[in-house]
Amino acid sequence: MIDFQRIHRPYQEELSAALERVMHSGQYIGGPESATFEADLSKYLGAQAIGVANGTDALQIALMALGIGPGDEVIVPAFTYAASAEVIGLLGATAVWCDVDDGTFNLAIDQLATLRTPQTKAIIVVHLYGRCADVAAVEQALPGVAIIEDTAQAFGAQWTSGPYAGHNAGTVGAIGTFSFFPTKSLGGLGDGGAICSRDTDLLSRAQQIASHGQSKKYHHQCIGVNSRLDPLQAAILGVKLKYFNKSVDRKKSITSMYLDLLSGVDGLVLPEIVDGHIIHQFTIRVLGGKRNGLQAFLKEHGIDSMVYYPMGLHQQEAYKHWTTKVTLQVSERLSHEVLSLPVHEALVAEEVKLVVDTIKAYLS
Repeated sequence: MIDFQRIHRPYQEELSAALERVMHSGQYIGGPESATFEADLSKYLGAQAIGVANGTDALQIALMALGIGPGDEVIVPAFTYAASAEVIGLLGATAVWCDVDDGTFNLAIDQLATLRTPQTKAIIVVHLYGRCADVAAVEQALPGVAIIEDTAQAFGAQWTSGPYAGHNAGTVGAIGTFSFFPTKSLGGLGDGGAICSRDTDLLSRAQQIASHGQSKKYHHQCIGVNSRLDPLQAAILGVKLKYFNKSVDRKKSITSMYLDLLSGVDGLVLPEIVDGHIIHQFTIRVLGGKRNGLQAFLKEHGIDSMVYYPMGLHQQEAYKHWTTKVTLQVSERLSHEVLSLPVHEALVAEEVKLVVDTIKAYLS
């Protein structure tokens, strides 16, 4: 699905130099590399950001900064990665499932008003597969409810119309969270994450929570956690941020090839690609119960693919105790249809054509 050696080759010397710089600095927690990356990240996003250890921590700290705890309800899509719901449970709150749209893969706006109760304190809006969810519509449906943007899969995505045109995903809700897991659109060589907010008080509280609840060393104002962005990862991410827009442009070019070559193929639904989409995943839908067979056929021909996700979170054993209040039929249908194809920036046209030809051979 992703070839790191080929991706990193054009700037491998810069990556090696960054690692050596940290190694010889003697500063292995915090330090100038972390500070520089946070500054560069904030400039890129157009809003202040801080680094944390990973994307899951970012979500948990965001909820903690908003004061979410036992008795509170947090709305979250059923069709997303487990971390989005896991952190709700860790804090003793209740996840309230909403369905998603089968065109955008993002949450179904029309269910939100129905799901709201006096206990609803927040909603986690997931920008899935690299496409911005409609945060403005969420605000209209749930006035006064805090919005946490789960931007793990959509770093660099932007709205190109509406009230947030020109803004980056993760910067318009109460608080935005990011993951720099290696396979993400901006990925490190290990775990990493970030939190972003235009609310300086909220971001300060998140930063305090991430540092054991400290306002300064040995002065703990609240219960916190230990979540730091490693300076080695900060240095690597600083290098990769310079090449980020180029990588997105290349993924868009690869996506165009897929769309052209797969257009009109019976049994497939191709993804809707809109302006501002950063193509974290190129996800097709395979109809007629043929998804698993196609995936196995691709594997037989040396082609990787992934299913994000094989079941809705409401169907997972760990989360079955949370009541399902609305129909989640789209999430359940997508879990049997979605298949993500390789789309990393080092792919060449011949490889894309091989993937397409193999798909066509199976479906024919």
